[in-house]
Amino acid sequence: MKLPGKSTGLSKLLRVALWVTGLCLIVLIAAAIAYLYSAQSNISGKRTIKSLGDSIVITFDDVEIPHIKAKSQADAYFALGYLHANQRSWQMEMNRRIASGRLSEILGNDTVKIDRFVRTLGIKRAAERQFDRYPVSAKRLLQAYADGVNAGNAQLGWALPIEYFLTGSKPGHWSPTDSVAWMLMMAYDLGGNWHRELQRLELSQYLSTKQVWDVTPPNEPDEPVSNMDFAKLYKELKVFHPTPGPGESKPQNLPATELSQWDYLGGKDGIGSNNWALSGKLSSTGKPLLANDPHLGLSAPAIWYFAHLEAPGLNVIGGTLPGIPAVVLGRTDKFAWSFTNTGPDVQDLYIEQIDSKNPGMYRGPDGPLPFKVHQEIIDIKGAPSLTFLVKETRHGPVISDSYARAKRAIDVNRYALALRWTALDVENQSVAGLLEINRAADLDQFKQALRKNYAPMQNVVMADTEGNIAYQAAGIAPKRQLHQGLYGVAPALGWEKQYDWNGYVPFEQLPASNNPEQGWIATANQKIVATNDPNPLTGDWELPTRYHRIVDLIKSKNIHSFDDMKTMQGDTLSLGATPLLELFKTSQSSHPLSTQAMEIARNFNGDMRVDSAGALIFNAWADQLTRNLFSRLGYLFTDNYGARNYRAPLLNQVQNPNSPWCDDPKTESVESCLESSNLALDKALDYLSKEYGNDPKSWAWGKAHIAISEHRPFSKVPVLGSLFNIKTPFPGDSFSVNVGRLELLRSKNPYETLQAPSLRTVYDLSDLEKSVFIYQTGQSGWVQSKLYRNMNSLWANTEYLPLQMKFEKISRQLELSNK
Repeated sequence: MKLPGKSTGLSKLLRVALWVTGLCLIVLIAAAIAYLYSAQSNISGKRTIKSLGDSIVITFDDVEIPHIKAKSQADAYFALGYLHANQRSWQMEMNRRIASGRLSEILGNDTVKIDRFVRTLGIKRAAERQFDRYPVSAKRLLQAYADGVNAGNAQLGWALPIEYFLTGSKPGHWSPTDSVAWMLMMAYDLGGNWHRELQRLELSQYLSTKQVWDVTPPNEPDEPVSNMDFAKLYKELKVFHPTPGPGESKPQNLPATELSQWDYLGGKDGIGSNNWALSGKLSSTGKPLLANDPHLGLSAPAIWYFAHLEAPGLNVIGGTLPGIPAVVLGRTDKFAWSFTNTGPDVQDLYIEQIDSKNPGMYRGPDGPLPFKVHQEIIDIKGAPSLTFLVKETRHGPVISDSYARAKRAIDVNRYALALRWTALDVENQSVAGLLEINRAADLDQFKQALRKNYAPMQNVVMADTEGNIAYQAAGIAPKRQLHQGLYGVAPALGWEKQYDWNGYVPFEQLPASNNPEQGWIATANQKIVATNDPNPLTGDWELPTRYHRIVDLIKSKNIHSFDDMKTMQGDTLSLGATPLLELFKTSQSSHPLSTQAMEIARNFNGDMRVDSAGALIFNAWADQLTRNLFSRLGYLFTDNYGARNYRAPLLNQVQNPNSPWCDDPKTESVESCLESSNLALDKALDYLSKEYGNDPKSWAWGKAHIAISEHRPFSKVPVLGSLFNIKTPFPGDSFSVNVGRLELLRSKNPYETLQAPSLRTVYDLSDLEKSVFIYQTGQSGWVQSKLYRNMNSLWANTEYLPLQMKFEKISRQLELSNK
């Protein structure tokens, strides 16, 4: 029996559904076309801005560097702000919200802890106090830049970058203090000594001071800058939390760059850079050569945006930071400069004793003192607002109320942890210093401008067309005396005056060098001590592996060419690996793939090439050996392994074949370091066979060591992550000149890298127009643009683009006018 009515009804419903689906698709396609057409991702032509003074012409060369030509410096910085907003609007919005503690307004509960900590530090409040003291001339330029940012955002129209639609937000108002605040965030990123202090405090609950030094060794083995028995001191004072434990779980859908790993921002091993200069007597041109590659977190888009600014008294080209009105790294037509992080100890933690009878008071040197208190309110998308109190002591903000690791380490009913940090000083005028640097007519004026740099302190290596090379550590650091007090290596007692800072190191006593007889200067975050001051700027320097390799390469030839500088920047021999090769190659494993794997590993020399199977086997083995030695520390190891690479303590301990750290505390027998190494090889081969198959010949370092430029905040979001993130196989390791620090326990893939050369530049002072640059993404922050990721493969292969003021090819032109 037929049921025509029912089948006809179904077919009608199906037709309607198809029509509706088709109509929706047409609407979506039409909307996408309209969006792509309207989005100003490749701006050109003429734009009218009524508030503008004189017209500004911006010409983009064939590598997409904008050349801004203005009739005043204020107009030049206005144009830079306009371009930053046009090309990097979302990035700037994130920068503004991070620095002001306002992420949760658009991202919800996942970022509340970040906002609370930034508000506790008082980044924006400090920026406002500092800006009030800026010279009027600097204030005007910062205001011109902010006006340019706001004009650029206003002219984006409805077709904003996609991220605004995905978060339901719009560009916020940019103020001059937002630029100052972002500079403070850069200082925070590059100054994480207080994390090391906190780690030593945490370890002191379970270990003796000697054992703490085993895990966090001094720069010179057996020669710590402080002789104090701080672990005993803390135990006697009963500083510790009665029931310590692992930290709270972190949101899994936030990127590592500044967000989910916020608690370690600035607290990582390997944050730094390389720079070196060769004088004319070592150069094939007879004039200096200068190279620089800062090692910062990889993000998409990159933190850098290249631009050329030309106006009366201003002619400079190089890397700018969206949010800051200046060329931070670059050149003029007469000289070039480069930065690496000096890494001074400019952050000290103080243990403040809370008054048991009045918790609003704390113990001072001469009696009780009141906490300074103010209220903060965080608005949270999709949730009620959070109201909380921020406390300050005479040293600085109390971080133990808002920072989970600090809260779990100490007895918060009896003690608080306060942070003293130079960058928060009201005298800090680092952005004004950058403006003066950009105006410098020669190296002498440039060196004078460096006196204004406050934080972060930088190793500045510079060279000019006259043939000079020079070095200057520029920034502020507290005076310290070797072997007196704690020297900033562990939290100090806040009520004892002996631990208070006693002024800053005078600029004249900071490390410096001019035209050294050896004909070269190099820095790579190694220990640097001034000739007229024997007290080092910190007790926690980076391992000098990159520095030693750079020096080896400089000394390997009498004369170097411009191309030699590029080759040096791409060098991947790891001097953090070579001391371990003998132990690695003598290790034996019972794993079925051992014979094949070690046949490959026998020829491995520590060169971390992308195609090297030996590099992969070695790094997996070194990883497992590190876990064998230090995993007995429990959560104090697992919470830190990744932010800390533990290579220095590993190298120290395996020098003693019977180090107690090599013994497995879970077994009755006493294991040697070779036995621990054999076990590490078993574990490594087991991991590698599961991840990369059973043919060791097909293994390659580049299959595991992937450089990921993460988008904020969508890098971990399914589908969106693959759209916004930029990935590529990458050579090197945490200790090579071409660095790619490993994430270890901070990632599902322990060998991926999120921190590598964020930028490479090489300058030829015989002809500065031959200078080159590269970074890992592209100039555009619009994900749909071909310029979002066009530099990535060049960067991965150590190739470069020209950095020219006098260019031949023009890709497009933009005119900003008031008519």
